[in-house]
Amino acid sequence: MIIAHSKKKILITGCNGFLGSNLIHHFSGLQYEVIGTSLNSDTHHNHIDYIPGDLLDKEFIKKVIKKYKPDVVINTVALVDLDLCEVKEDLAFKTNVSTAINLAEALNNCHSHLIHISTDQLFSGSKSFYSEIDVPAPINVYGKTKLKAENECIQRHTQTTVVRTNIIGWSPANHKETFAEWVFFNLKNNKLINMFTDFYFTPIDVSLFADAIDRVIINPLIGVFNIAGTERCSKYDFGVELSKLFGFDELNIIPSEMKLHNFKAKRQSDLSLSINKFFNATNYRLPNISESLKALKKNLTI
Repeated sequence: MIIAHSKKKILITGCNGFLGSNLIHHFSGLQYEVIGTSLNSDTHHNHIDYIPGDLLDKEFIKKVIKKYKPDVVINTVALVDLDLCEVKEDLAFKTNVSTAINLAEALNNCHSHLIHISTDQLFSGSKSFYSEIDVPAPINVYGKTKLKAENECIQRHTQTTVVRTNIIGWSPANHKETFAEWVFFNLKNNKLINMFTDFYFTPIDVSLFADAIDRVIINPLIGVFNIAGTERCSKYDFGVELSKLFGFDELNIIPSEMKLHNFKAKRQSDLSLSINKFFNATNYRLPNISESLKALKKNLTI
């Protein structure tokens, strides 16, 4: 659904990544002026103002903010590989925290709305449907750095929205496979895959997530909000539902238990998020599993 806007400027950081690319695609189709930044000198976003640079460089982001004066900044920069974060803690801190600090500080004297994309990896996993008032207790380096980034953004820039989520969808060419892509391509090629029956989440398709972010901008919403799917499911059940929708053989999905695997980073058994606060603030209905998977199928371009 296209919503009428005044011509606002949106700066999207990490615009060559999975989420950043999808946000560029979404907001370029609306009445926004879109600007993108990323580390790479090359980009597949040839229809927007693109500025390559490193958010670890304080002067770079200050110059970008001063030049473009964005109304909204959506920060998607993150190192999301849990095990890599565990073994390269300094890199995780720089990528997830230092970049966020530099961005928030660059916006310190501006009226820009900062939307910082966070994660569901903030809690112990001992319950279901975590809300925004539940006290975070991350159990791995990734979660700890993302929580630190949240707090730094909120403390340094009053017009900050933190969005906690778990997104699925299609990534740009030559990008590392997303979880949904891994499931899809393995099943498409008739390969056996192990999927966890004891690991729960509330996924949302990235295109539907982008539409929800538009509501954050329109309202606007300030503070911490969960934007996720409305249904909690295991990774195994997600795989089964995906296979049914695409006509794959669900017998290629082998039930497995996460607790039997040795990961470098600790994993919680339940990452599910409550979306009641967002719904109450916007009256916007977020998708269930079926709706997110149908959006995934609709957006398939291969």
